[in-house]
Amino acid sequence: MTSPSRSVALVAAGAVFLLILVANAFVTVRSVRVLSEGFENAERPAEVERTLTELLASLLNAETGQRGYLLTGEASYLDPYRTAEAQTDSLLNRLDVLVSWNPVQVERMPALREGAHAKLAELAQVLRLRESESQEAAMLVVREGSGRREMEDLRAQIRTMEAEATRVRSLYAARVGRARQRAWLSILGTNGALALALVVLGFTLRRNLRAREEDARLLRETNGSLSEALASREAALSRVQAMQGQLVQQEKLASMGRLTAGVAHEIKNPLNFVNNFAQLSTELADEATEMLAEGDVEETTNLLGYLRQNAATILTHGQRADEIVQAMLIHARGIKGKREPADLKPIIDTAVKQALGPQPQTDVQILREDAPDVGEVPLVPSAVTRLLTNLVQNAIHAVRERGGAGDPGYAPVVRITSQRTEDREHQPVVTVTVEDNGAGIPDAMLPRIFEPFYTTKGPGHGTGLGLSLAHDIAVGHGGSLLAGRSALGGAQFTLSLPLDVADADLPEITRLESPPASEASVSE
Repeated sequence: MTSPSRSVALVAAGAVFLLILVANAFVTVRSVRVLSEGFENAERPAEVERTLTELLASLLNAETGQRGYLLTGEASYLDPYRTAEAQTDSLLNRLDVLVSWNPVQVERMPALREGAHAKLAELAQVLRLRESESQEAAMLVVREGSGRREMEDLRAQIRTMEAEATRVRSLYAARVGRARQRAWLSILGTNGALALALVVLGFTLRRNLRAREEDARLLRETNGSLSEALASREAALSRVQAMQGQLVQQEKLASMGRLTAGVAHEIKNPLNFVNNFAQLSTELADEATEMLAEGDVEETTNLLGYLRQNAATILTHGQRADEIVQAMLIHARGIKGKREPADLKPIIDTAVKQALGPQPQTDVQILREDAPDVGEVPLVPSAVTRLLTNLVQNAIHAVRERGGAGDPGYAPVVRITSQRTEDREHQPVVTVTVEDNGAGIPDAMLPRIFEPFYTTKGPGHGTGLGLSLAHDIAVGHGGSLLAGRSALGGAQFTLSLPLDVADADLPEITRLESPPASEASVSE
């Protein structure tokens, strides 16, 4: 039977234990609240910095697009300007909200808004001059440098606001650090008191709970072993992650090297032709001058004919180099736009027409199999049209190349199929398959088929950027593009587009790394 003094000690120890437990819970909740508020306040300046960076990037892209439009007259260069015109007020309004609690930033916002609007007004003025008067009038305004000065002023304002945001973020970070330190000290203090209460309670109950204490000891030893095992596992995981980071970096460097080598190889060939024929033309011009001085009109006429042939060759290879550069620019700029529900069948029709060209083509049979339940697909129509046009052009080129090899009885066929199905995660997708009965793609080339500048076509028939950009467009839509062998005997490309996606902007797609090998699989 328990003595009265022992019962009182047991009740007192239990009361102290409960009191310290409540105090520990109170300190923990209060510490979590203080830290949460600190992290929330520290996140605001970071969001201000991100928004300022987005605003500056938007205006810089608009200025670059304006210059491209002035130089080339292509309306596609105005897309960044229109995007900046639509986003600027939205970004400024977001900044008004984000800095509303900071009087210093609030005071700077009118100047920033005025500078951004002034830059847009300057861009609009130059574009109006280009459209109403001439390119020279617009370029004259650009050379005056007012737009550059406005952009420099705007950069200075943004740098000032970013510096203030950085200062405030550092201030709140320091406050969070101090709050974390105080929280740890409070928790350690209450936990120390709690441990002391546990010791007192354990001493009181030692005689009656000796067996349970032994079980608790064994449990603590087990927990220690588990903690050591967990620490060892975390250390191993850290090493694996570090190695993965190194491998990714090495792959990026290797991909950059392949891209640079591709650029050098593709541009060097037409430049060699241009240089060689330009040098030969100089020699022919000197010889024609001598023949003309001697009065040999017939020989001079022959030499002029050779000069015309050389000039035509130079023009052909110069245009080839220009095509390569334009393809590189498209690949570098990437594709961006807003997804919208669209019927896939008219997009495929447009892609086929663009691939066949303006003249009616009767040498290739185009087969279409469109499932009636496909419906509307959330996509960027211009981007998907470019993707499918590239696939159909490649298929037509493959079957015509095989047909030109003199295979008796061969009939070029390109088949395009669209249907609704499910992916590996059982999510609804729409697949578009473009296949042909050409020569096909060798298995050894499949893992590299989507790399930039890698092509199976002969010299002068492709830049090797089309499939790379097509792959980027598919991945940018959250889908995939797979290559393999067709049941018709040639190549097969399968595009998968998800149906269950949010209505959001498609981000700009730029990629130097080659796609994973799994996306260039072989399908029968």
